[in-house]
Amino acid sequence: MATPVKPRRRRGSLSRDDVVAAALHLADTEGLEALSMPALARALDCGVMTLYGYVDSKNDLLDAVAQQALMDLRLPRPLPDQPDAVLLVWGRALRQTLLAHPSLAPIFLSHAVIGPGIFRGIEGLLTALGRGGLPPQPAIHAIYAVLIYTTGFVAWELPRVHQQGQSEYAASWRREFAALPPEHFPLTATILGELVELASLSQFELGLAALVAGLVGARKAPPD
Repeated sequence: MATPVKPRRRRGSLSRDDVVAAALHLADTEGLEALSMPALARALDCGVMTLYGYVDSKNDLLDAVAQQALMDLRLPRPLPDQPDAVLLVWGRALRQTLLAHPSLAPIFLSHAVIGPGIFRGIEGLLTALGRGGLPPQPAIHAIYAVLIYTTGFVAWELPRVHQQGQSEYAASWRREFAALPPEHFPLTATILGELVELASLSQFELGLAALVAGLVGARKAPPD
């Protein structure tokens, strides 16, 4: 018996928001490498050429996917008045959003994401940092220092303890070390338990706090 052909979506029943939401879901659940125009068309029950009525190109789609994911980023209102507190809150909220949308960090690392949502986020952070005495020029560099650190950390964290279990990650460290002559690595042997904790919230917080302290401290440092 022939397999029944699934009917195509009714013409005019899609919107750009539908396309972007489906693309974000596909990338988050199956990985960014799975996000192709044919795969997205199959997910939406439409033809590939139909998608180009809503997005100009794959790059346009990636921009829109990233900005859609960033809409889930929630900062407390009102933001703190101290620049260091603003940057810490921003980094923590960004990490949570990147973890919730595993496709987002790879997009940031491989694609220049620019759009209205990005400018709105920048304006809000500049305003909050300005209230704490940090002018726009040093503030934007501080914002992007935190953005780059957080994106890189999450991209490194995801395959270690989110795409596999923490116990599997720890076991791989111990298994590899057990195959080595211990007399060659006496110091490493004393911190093997620490190595398995490096892809963690505590490690992220350690780096974020040091980065923010350096950024804000450099601004407050008295002139020579």
